[in-house]
Amino acid sequence: MPAVTLLVADSSPGELQSVRAALSNRGYRLLSAGTGTEAQRLLAEEEVNILLLGATLGDADGYQLCSRVREEHRQVPLQVLVLQPASGPADVARALDAGADDSLRLPCDPEELAARVRAAVARWQAQAGLIKEREFYRIAVAEEERLSSLVLDQNQSLKAAYEKIRQLNGELEKANRELEQLAAYDALSGLLNRRTLFSRIGVEIERATRMNVPLTGLMVDIDRFKSINDNFGHPCGDLVIREIGVKLQNRLRKYDFAGRYGGEEFFVLLSNSTEVQAERIGDRFRREMAETRFTCNAESFAVTLSIGVARFRDGDTQDSWIESADRALYRAKEAGRNRVVIA
Repeated sequence: MPAVTLLVADSSPGELQSVRAALSNRGYRLLSAGTGTEAQRLLAEEEVNILLLGATLGDADGYQLCSRVREEHRQVPLQVLVLQPASGPADVARALDAGADDSLRLPCDPEELAARVRAAVARWQAQAGLIKEREFYRIAVAEEERLSSLVLDQNQSLKAAYEKIRQLNGELEKANRELEQLAAYDALSGLLNRRTLFSRIGVEIERATRMNVPLTGLMVDIDRFKSINDNFGHPCGDLVIREIGVKLQNRLRKYDFAGRYGGEEFFVLLSNSTEVQAERIGDRFRREMAETRFTCNAESFAVTLSIGVARFRDGDTQDSWIESADRALYRAKEAGRNRVVIA
């Protein structure tokens, strides 16, 4: 541990000599100053731990200098002992009021002086330890604040990253739904596309067979659809197909399904419905479409539908059942169109 540095400041060479003699060979690093100016210079240049300050200096008042030193060195550990020619209560109080930690009357017994300095060193060490501890805690608090701020920033970053991931997941889910929509539904009519329709037909046949409930299909065809395209243009034909898709979606029960079978043909799955019930459903839809007016190229027109009805029966396959509905549709066409025929 470095030696404790003592600065003895007194205008009397004899007092300086006697104090230095009493403190020499005790392990201290001793500095001397004969004036207040020199004492202040040494305090500024050297790391002084104990200041033994004469009450009277040639160019300064020791008490005033003590107050100034206390003010200028309040952030560093420093013990000040005032050396006074008298040691009455008023003198001691004046020294303490000036900021001194202790006072001694000169001349002083060398052993008493050494003991007072040892006590001052002990106080200085305690003071230095407290300041060091305070600095440790100050640094610790600052580091904690820095880490807390860092953690907060990281949490903010994590929160922002989580929100971004959540947003991306939402966009991904939306994209997946759109892909599923594109993969399963016809873009024009909004109904099941042919591939998904056939898959749904297989599911409904299995369910109806397992639960022993009726299952009926409608094959729907737009009458004279080619003439609509020829007379009004393909965009108008697309308009008709879209309207049929919308109306089917709005009219069917939640457990019924409709799909676009071909260009102007649609197949409707009616779960738990007999052919008679299916005929009524198909006829209502046929009449609704016949009453719907379309306007294209400033011309208004109506469309009619021909519908074939077929119930799935024991021994039927998917293909034979659809073929039965298709045959019933052609019978409706041959009978004059705009009607519903049961297979």
